[in-house]
Amino acid sequence: MKLISGTATTLLLGLTLTACSGGQGAGPAAAPAITLVETTPAATGDVAEVTWALPAGEPASLDPARTGDYSANTVGTNLCESLLRLETDYSTSPGLASGIVQKDPLTVVITLRDGVTFWDGSPLTADDVVYSLSRHMDPKLASYAAHVYANVAAIEKTGDLEVTVEFKTPDMQFVPDLAGVPGAIVQKAFTSKAGPAFGTATGGLMCTGPFRLAGWQSGQKITLTRNDTYWDSAGKAKAAAFDFVFLTDSSTLTSALLAGEVDGVYGAPVGSIAALQRSDAGRLYFGPSTETFSLGAVAADGPAADPRIRQALDLAIDKTAFVAGVLKGAGEPLKTFTPPLSWRGSPARSVYDAGYAALPDTSKADLDAAKKLVTEAAPSRTALVIAIPAGDQSLLQTATIAQAAARQIGLDLAVRQLQPAEFAGLFYDPGLRQGIDFIATTGYLEVPGALYYAPGFVLEGAAFNWTNYRDPGVTANIVGAVSETDPAKSAERFVAAQAVFAPARLQITLAGSYNRLFLNKRITGAPASFSYISSAWAARVGAP
Repeated sequence: MKLISGTATTLLLGLTLTACSGGQGAGPAAAPAITLVETTPAATGDVAEVTWALPAGEPASLDPARTGDYSANTVGTNLCESLLRLETDYSTSPGLASGIVQKDPLTVVITLRDGVTFWDGSPLTADDVVYSLSRHMDPKLASYAAHVYANVAAIEKTGDLEVTVEFKTPDMQFVPDLAGVPGAIVQKAFTSKAGPAFGTATGGLMCTGPFRLAGWQSGQKITLTRNDTYWDSAGKAKAAAFDFVFLTDSSTLTSALLAGEVDGVYGAPVGSIAALQRSDAGRLYFGPSTETFSLGAVAADGPAADPRIRQALDLAIDKTAFVAGVLKGAGEPLKTFTPPLSWRGSPARSVYDAGYAALPDTSKADLDAAKKLVTEAAPSRTALVIAIPAGDQSLLQTATIAQAAARQIGLDLAVRQLQPAEFAGLFYDPGLRQGIDFIATTGYLEVPGALYYAPGFVLEGAAFNWTNYRDPGVTANIVGAVSETDPAKSAERFVAAQAVFAPARLQITLAGSYNRLFLNKRITGAPASFSYISSAWAARVGAP
């Protein structure tokens, strides 16, 4: 679970739309239709080198335990593989594990592939897996994936190629989590020797993926080279080398893409959609995503802690207009903070879909209903503050839209811009949230599963339950859903909880943003869905 806490610092369908934008010449021109696809045409040949942009900037580390943002995931998942693979529809398939079996509610058995080797030629062992997973439970390491292991009692080697995980309480979400960085495997010997430098420009990595870390020039680029001894011959990389360059300025990035100086990017600038769609240099693809734009209530008391005020603000914002104005049509309104792609690959998808369909649709503004809620709430003050990270234009637009909507229902919402590091602190330090009622933020789910997001917002004492939300029925159903090993029964418990907590608007979710992938015409093969965030996507990129 990721909430984006700054412009480059992180703690976040089969549909066609038409977006309009100003064209060149005398009048406006219609932009090409936005059609969602899960992947791009498969590559048929090799390429010598690919230059790829990281618009979120240089990663701080590629250590899976410290991989918690767009840049680190975009690079690192091509190096350090996970036990499961994340497919483009957010289903999972075997990865470094040939099988993972829920033996009983408190026991998961992981069977490893035979014949897998690290880049240095040494075999992948059960000891490496026990070490890699156990690292997340070390409080001194402060792993970003520590929450995934909260219910784990023990991780032990039970065979040469077998690892058994025992739980204190059943955890339905644990196995899907192994398709992301929480399940990424590193070599024990190398990692132990590297110590705190592991995963950095000076410490390096030792993993099993289709690419090796070949170089890291701080402030300039990260270079990967093909792993020619990769264990999966069908998944061998088609590019001999990948250069990841750090381009955080949208105008500079767009110019580089249009000029062919950069071959591709995930998260192409929203403001450049029309220009990239018209380009002869390549093609802009849109894919299903788990990324969301939200307003988060961060106060445990005061107006933002009252669900009626949150509901009123939700009703005052036209989500369809938000998608058109802020996302340039490259998104869709959402009914709650867990996007449908997260459960698309679940065997209980129909249960989740029905539960989502039954949620109230607030995509269109209803000012009369919103004003009525404000009157009923009779807040102690109508002057509120919404914080955003300075420099993030999309979130500034989001906050400005919220400000205008609030004004129409009798609330004065002041926008406060904070430096990215200060904004990031709001997520962890209650003291820093004093005097702030809401934050404008984005987020994403990097692994499948409806249960990856919700517990963090609705359970008492959870990391993102900033309003001290409490509902015994919701708690019972979420805990029951996490503990239930039957997918359909778990989904039923989740849906029952969602029907109650979604209307409380703990996060006022405005929209889901489509994944935006630009590829130069000389390459193809990259997945277009947001699954790239946890998959070895670069191995698929090659010549058309």
